[in-house]
Amino acid sequence: MRVIYPSYYHDFSCWASSCPDTCCKGWKISIDRETYGKYMTLGGLTGTKLRKQIDHETRSFRQVRGRCPFLDQSGLCGLCVDLGEEMMCRTCRNYPRHGEPYGDRLEISLSLSCPAAAKLILDRREAAEYREKIREDRPGEQDLTTDRNLLEKLLQVRTSMFSVLGREPLPEEGISVRAALVLALAHDGERRMKNGSRSGLEKVCSFYEQPEAAEKVEKELSAFRERTVQRRALEAEYWNWLEELEPVSEEWTKRVSSLKNRRSVPAGSFSMERNLLEYFLYLYYAGGVYDGDGWHKAKLAVFSLIAVRLLAGRMAGEGSGGEEAFLQAACLYSRQTEHSDRNLSRLEEFTARDPRCSMEALLTCLLGGEKK
Repeated sequence: MRVIYPSYYHDFSCWASSCPDTCCKGWKISIDRETYGKYMTLGGLTGTKLRKQIDHETRSFRQVRGRCPFLDQSGLCGLCVDLGEEMMCRTCRNYPRHGEPYGDRLEISLSLSCPAAAKLILDRREAAEYREKIREDRPGEQDLTTDRNLLEKLLQVRTSMFSVLGREPLPEEGISVRAALVLALAHDGERRMKNGSRSGLEKVCSFYEQPEAAEKVEKELSAFRERTVQRRALEAEYWNWLEELEPVSEEWTKRVSSLKNRRSVPAGSFSMERNLLEYFLYLYYAGGVYDGDGWHKAKLAVFSLIAVRLLAGRMAGEGSGGEEAFLQAACLYSRQTEHSDRNLSRLEEFTARDPRCSMEALLTCLLGGEKK
């Protein structure tokens, strides 16, 4: 098994009781079969107490006022403190680590929903590197990737996307043009993938990787800079749509409701927005191998950047510091979309099919009202 991971992956360290949030509330915590077996055979009063806090039908911990019953007053896991880390279920041991298998390739990452991981991912000034190590195959691992040729092409396009995002920014440059180039690359690359033109795909990737690519497409992008009114209208539509998501945490409901009519101010820096878009591309784009559609995965990544911008801008307008607001908004959005199958499914359908997420609409939201 080839394991791919971002350069910052092994720098993660849990903030434990210092964390401003906790991963032990608001979510159903599933218990893997092996750990469940340990819990069923644990003796004494501790074992009896533990089993009473499990919903045995769904094999998950019961929630007490929205919190795991073993979350103590210090914000620590009582099971870990009393019994050791080996008695924590796999979900708790692994979070915020996540793995996505593509045949003999496993891409691992950290989730933005964890504040410590979000700071590690977004605070970097330099672009991430992606490293590889070889790991022995484990029993029961399945190869669900049937189209290895398509996966290879998607990875080629994604590498070019990372190259576009990784170039040093010009003075006062924002991420919007880079995000527009990523969209254009995904769109043009998809056409070449569907017609089977390998040389055509290589030419497209090579073109967008050039620093001069932005200048060459500037004429096509310039008209979108005049669409300030259209951008505001779309942002209002996006906000209304975000309000309809199933709330994963009380914080989401409170924030989205209170911020609806707040003014928006710039929040994230170039590097934070670049890191965010790169994170979403790494998380979603290669998944196009399962439905043969990388284009819609690229739109999902760009929409997610826009959504976090919206949240962060209004949180900053409320008085939070710009970069701190961006970190909080990224965490909040990730919790809503990455940890709810229903929300993620709705988000994928919305960005793939709704005309409010057409290429023209997304470019309008990226560039409308921005100066060159």
